[in-house]
Amino acid sequence: MARNRLNHLLYCKKVVEIVNKYYEEGWTTYAAVWRKYVNPVYPMSYATFIKIINMSGLDRQIEEAERMAASERDRRLTISRRQLSLFD
Repeated sequence: MARNRLNHLLYCKKVVEIVNKYYEEGWTTYAAVWRKYVNPVYPMSYATFIKIINMSGLDRQIEEAERMAASERDRRLTISRRQLSLFD
C-alpha cells in the first residue's frame, strides 16, 4: 500500500513541477497551464488538477511514504525462524 501512495505523491510532484515551470502570475491561468501542458501528459480533470496543486507539505509526505515503503520492503525480506526451520 505504501508504494501506491508513494507513486501517487511522485505523480503529484511532477504535476506541480510542470505548473511551477509554466505558470506566470498575471500572464497565464491555471486552466491554460492544465490544458496546454499537464492534461496532454497526465490526463485528469481540472478539479483533480486543482486538488493536486493545492496539496500542502508534498515533500514531507513523500519522505514519509518512502520511509513506509522501505520498512514494508524490509519486513518482507525478513525471514522468520519458523520459516527457516521448514528447510532443515
